[in-house]
Amino acid sequence: MAHTQRPPQYSHSFIDSCAFNPSGIEESASRRILEKWPNILVAHSVQKELEHPNTPDDVKRMAQGFVYTIETELTPELLKKREEIRILIQGNAKPGKHKGDADHLFELYKFGGGYFVTTDERLLSRSDELFKKYFITTIKPSDYEKLL
Repeated sequence: MAHTQRPPQYSHSFIDSCAFNPSGIEESASRRILEKWPNILVAHSVQKELEHPNTPDDVKRMAQGFVYTIETELTPELLKKREEIRILIQGNAKPGKHKGDADHLFELYKFGGGYFVTTDERLLSRSDELFKKYFITTIKPSDYEKLL
């Protein structure tokens, strides 16, 4: 991480749906974060992913205790920012392929930026650019846990 984000205690922290059910070292870090850090927020767009029928029941139970954002009407300026983030995250992938991930990041942007805990390498690889443009730091659960 080449940039400096505020400490988690003074920033918003959102979590990606993939961080609810990762594997290996990230799994144990995710579980500890989710159990011990009550101010993790979940974007309404992540909540929709967690409601999918294939989401494991234990993940759904865990997700019930979190605070979720709500979908709101967007100003023309915010619509423009959401589209910028979507284009950045899409990269050279098929249009619309990573729209959900971009929407999660946009939700954090609306709240002034902060940490986005994820195991998604596409998002992690864009951390510097996301921070520079939107004050968003994408971070692995294990690295976020170290900050706590």
